Amino acid sequence: MLLVSHSTPGGAQEIWANLAEGLRARGHQVMLAALYPGEAPAQDVAPLTWTYAVPERPASVGAKLAMVRALARLFEAFETDVVFTALPAANVLAPIAATLARRSVRVVISHHSPSDTYNRALNLIDGLAGSLASVAHVVSVSEAVQRTHGGKPAAYRAKLKTIKNALPPGVEARIARLAEARQGRTTGRQVVAIGRLAEQKNYPVLIRAAVHMPDVVVRIVGDGSEAAALKALAAELGVADRVHFLGFHPRTEALEILASGDVFAQPSLFEGHSLALIEAAKLGLPLVVSDARVQVEGVSAPDGTLCGVVVGMHDDRSLAREILRLLDDPVRYAATAAQASALGAAATYDAMIRSYEQLMA
Repeated sequence: MLLVSHSTPGGAQEIWANLAEGLRARGHQVMLAALYPGEAPAQDVAPLTWTYAVPERPASVGAKLAMVRALARLFEAFETDVVFTALPAANVLAPIAATLARRSVRVVISHHSPSDTYNRALNLIDGLAGSLASVAHVVSVSEAVQRTHGGKPAAYRAKLKTIKNALPPGVEARIARLAEARQGRTTGRQVVAIGRLAEQKNYPVLIRAAVHMPDVVVRIVGDGSEAAALKALAAELGVADRVHFLGFHPRTEALEILASGDVFAQPSLFEGHSLALIEAAKLGLPLVVSDARVQVEGVSAPDGTLCGVVVGMHDDRSLAREILRLLDDPVRYAATAAQASALGAAATYDAMIRSYEQLMA
């Protein structure tokens, strides 16, 4: 079973859907599940559809306890042998449900963001739940994420593994076609960012950077709770005509928008191992990211070579300056694009699937 807290489209949900598809192709019986439905329609992966422990997000303590019991019954009904979990609530509740289930269930919890960004109480509970005997492994999607578990119990730390994200073959094939179509195109003045309109993504700094790039268009793909505030900021700064909020798009459409861009910007306060960053790298877009430790690792090759441009996460002037240096210098642009392509080539789907499959043994 591939379990997340909720099915609202996002990075963890995409990775788990990809993993479910890959494990099924290798002959495993797979269920794609969430504790409860998300705020937006889930993206199914045919022939898999989302299964829910409960029909709606629980509001009361009693309803949350009932959800744990329902999850245990779901483990039993599916005859689950191994459950891979992602997102904090699933990571915490699955080990408890596995302990209650009337069959042996091995839990592999995973972290797609630094655990020090979680609610303090939730992070403490995660350390306790992850130390239970039902948890076999604790996966982090980057070394930087793994380091955030340093203060957790020894029993928890003994289970730590790092498995970096990758893209499934279908997505890679589409990206390869889009990358080929980009060959020989004239570089324009378009910056693309992809991700939820949430505090984590730190979009205000990108909007402020637009003030210092008067001939550059910024296109942001995604929706979320910060949409109204971000649009208001763009209007206040006088850049609403050049900062375009495109809303949520399915992955295939988002890839086409990304491929039409010239620079990929991701000024996030934190990430795990961003799928959008991998997609942009495989397309050969120069990468400009924040100096968060996780982000620096995200644009570093296996040998440590920096394959992107790193700027201060709150420094809008530096962000603008580095983007303009790329767009104004064809030689610098080509070199940085080549570095991104090399970085993208290092993220292999088969290696990711094999690594997760080995944890099932």
